[in-house]
Amino acid sequence: MKLERLAVMTPVMRKGMIVRDFFEEAARCNVPGLPYGDDQNRIAGRISMRHVFKKIAVPDSILALADAMGDKTDRLDLSERRVLRAFAKPVETYLLENIPHVSPKSSLVKALAIMEAHNSHYIFLIENGEYKGVVTRMVIANRMLECLQEMEQERDLSGSLGSTE
Repeated sequence: MKLERLAVMTPVMRKGMIVRDFFEEAARCNVPGLPYGDDQNRIAGRISMRHVFKKIAVPDSILALADAMGDKTDRLDLSERRVLRAFAKPVETYLLENIPHVSPKSSLVKALAIMEAHNSHYIFLIENGEYKGVVTRMVIANRMLECLQEMEQERDLSGSLGSTE
């Protein structure tokens, strides 16, 4: 499986964009993170949906009690005002500088290993400093299922061609 064939092309987040822009583009492309480009068009970091949610909704103090929390957490819930404030912030507020990435020509195993090492569900494809897209675990899973279905169809076809009735 070639990574470059699995790539989802997304926009690059830049200075001047706000969190709402990030949410809109990540949701539109169905990816959990987007690259952040600097003034020289280099990928300088990433914005992660998981990181944004953690910062605006799940502070460390709540993480420690997550399993013990009851269902009545109204006083802790995310208010509309808090969401609106978060959505208006610059994307750089949530910039992560570690950038899990591989070349588009890298192996699938390498991509999965780096995702695992970074505890990430996605990896950027970068070649010679140029962003070539993002690959997610779900895209890989869907492609594996497609390959399996294709192999089953070929087997069924060759089995029916070889039978003489």
